[in-house]
Amino acid sequence: MKIAKKIAIVVFVFSVASCGTMRDVSIYEPSKSVSPFEQFPYKILFKDSKENGLWGVKTNACKQVSYKNNNSYVGEDHLHIKWNESDCKYVAIGLKWSNYKVKNLKPILESTAIELRVRIDSGTLSNVPMFFILVDYGGKQCRANINYLDLEGGKIDTMWRRIQIPLQAFNYEKKGVNMSNIKELRLEFQRKGDLHIDNIKIVPYNYNYTKSKDKFTKSFDSHPQDLGVGKEYWWGINTKYSSSLKFGNSFKNESVVVDYPESKDLKWNTFGFSPFQWMHLDISSIYRTSAIKFKIKANELPKLKVFLFSYKGKKRRLQIVLNDSNFINRGDGIYDAYLPLKSLEEHEKFTWESLKEIRFEVLSGNQFEVGNFQLIEFRGNPQKPTQWKGI
Repeated sequence: MKIAKKIAIVVFVFSVASCGTMRDVSIYEPSKSVSPFEQFPYKILFKDSKENGLWGVKTNACKQVSYKNNNSYVGEDHLHIKWNESDCKYVAIGLKWSNYKVKNLKPILESTAIELRVRIDSGTLSNVPMFFILVDYGGKQCRANINYLDLEGGKIDTMWRRIQIPLQAFNYEKKGVNMSNIKELRLEFQRKGDLHIDNIKIVPYNYNYTKSKDKFTKSFDSHPQDLGVGKEYWWGINTKYSSSLKFGNSFKNESVVVDYPESKDLKWNTFGFSPFQWMHLDISSIYRTSAIKFKIKANELPKLKVFLFSYKGKKRRLQIVLNDSNFINRGDGIYDAYLPLKSLEEHEKFTWESLKEIRFEVLSGNQFEVGNFQLIEFRGNPQKPTQWKGI
């Protein structure tokens, strides 16, 4: 008993004597948070032909596929494809993404994108008819196309340009695709083209929109409505490459100053904008009684060609060359332009629930400013755009 008391006293004294020097010691290092992107093991889809396999690369009447080992972005070579869909119902290639291992994309749907680099041999393109298809192991497919907002510089030219396709942009919910059981990625090509492709991979991406029940659709059902508000929703205007097109400030909303020198750099004669933040714009309830109105500041009216593009439907493009009947001279070099939507040929075949873009091609005109785009009410004769009393 005495021995036990002595041991207890020793322990107590030692504890008291040591308390001034004792420190809290962490047994475990604090854990670092690992993002779903960092945990995702299948980030590389294509680097070069030796490391990543593809199918559908056999040349036929509709496509010529080859690997080029000069001027690649990464790796030893890159993909070069020429295609013409006129003789075929389907033109595509497939990536054997990580040798067809099952990919669970659900944890990274809201934070990543498919990124690739593209270029052409000469000239400039503002669009390429290429679609991205994700296929699950149940055989279901979903797709996405190129959004101008995610096309570097708003164009494709001889430089390696970056394209990003957010995973949220795929219509997987509508198509019932199991995003936790993905097999492969396919690239589908329509119409015709000639394109170099390299460095396809998964990258972090900050998606600017919240996915909602309306599937990125904005509806207009009244007049007037401003169009193309926000410079970030325009393309084809980059003073780093050409001063022929630049943003102006003569009007209330966004405008473009077109200034061609005598040499006329006609490679930079096209620009466009999304009517509303690159969302699908639904004007189906009012398009029959609507017109696009804008202003022009010029000493002499330019000659303009106008295009409307839809995200979907068999008829995805409408076009018209404006003439004198589309303009009213307001004096002091200011003109109002009116384009009734029903004056566009085959307008009844166009998908007005999914308006994507309004584009302008300058056919002639040395210096002018165009802007202040609106969708207004128009109930007059579409063939006489400026004669309705309501404007």
